[in-house]
Amino acid sequence: GHLMPLTYALPHEYNAFVSGYSSIQKSAGNTRSPNYWIVKPIGLSRGRGISIIKEISQVSYSQPIVIQRYVSNPMLFMGYKFDLRIYVLATSFNPLEAFIYKEGLARFCSRKYSNNPESLGDTRVHLTNTSLQKEFGDIPDRSHPAYLAGSNGSGSKVALSWLWNRLKCNGVNTIDLWMKIIDVCRKALCSVDSDIPNQPNSFELFGFDVIFDTDQKCWLIEVNSSPSLSCDSSLDNRIKGGLIVDAVSLVDPVAYDRTALVKVLNRRIMHRKAGFLLEEDLSRILPDTRPRRVGDTPKRVGGFELI
Repeated sequence: GHLMPLTYALPHEYNAFVSGYSSIQKSAGNTRSPNYWIVKPIGLSRGRGISIIKEISQVSYSQPIVIQRYVSNPMLFMGYKFDLRIYVLATSFNPLEAFIYKEGLARFCSRKYSNNPESLGDTRVHLTNTSLQKEFGDIPDRSHPAYLAGSNGSGSKVALSWLWNRLKCNGVNTIDLWMKIIDVCRKALCSVDSDIPNQPNSFELFGFDVIFDTDQKCWLIEVNSSPSLSCDSSLDNRIKGGLIVDAVSLVDPVAYDRTALVKVLNRRIMHRKAGFLLEEDLSRILPDTRPRRVGDTPKRVGGFELI
């Protein structure tokens, strides 16, 4: 099946979007799923400028946007819509090697979910972005999951591990949900593996945003190449702080001789025509260690697991 809901980049894919929208509109009478779409301006973050529309006439073409079929039947917890921020550490492309972090964040809306057309303009019902929800101040409903989670909650989000435990108590097979998340993340990375050149001296941490529907299908909403690691609560400090420590430990940058590096750089600057003695320079800079090879088991993985 599809990894993502139908998604188009406008205005470039305008004709394809109109075709997709019209096709769904024609079949709307045979399904209970409304023809809602979520509009995201390109280049903005933290939920800014996002809106949900139900009429094609509401789409603006004055700026580049991404428009995506809205998952109107999300899995709910205690009546609230939520999505999951999953952290994936890519240590190599081409060949692909990546690790998924077992802890993460479940981000909730601050009002209970409704897919009635009248609610589409209420971001507190439909948009899980933490920055957006924060603008509305403290959540008045003391039965909200973020309150019930205690130290595992903050603002409108909770620790993924806390949510797993609660869902498990409700009879949900959370191991199956986790395997679906891994499958979606793996397939997404594989789809771009051949397009990203190998860079043996680099790594990248991605923030995958996924959501489950009422059929427990996992949908990839988007992938963030620079996920926010800012911390404004003890929950953030614990999860993101642990993530950073475990990521650096897994990557395990090799110790190098700073004095030797300075000498090599100075020689290269002063004697450009002499050529680069790569192997000799590396042996001076990295006298005792070599980086881990792709495929070798890292010395420390912390909260990560290979995908």
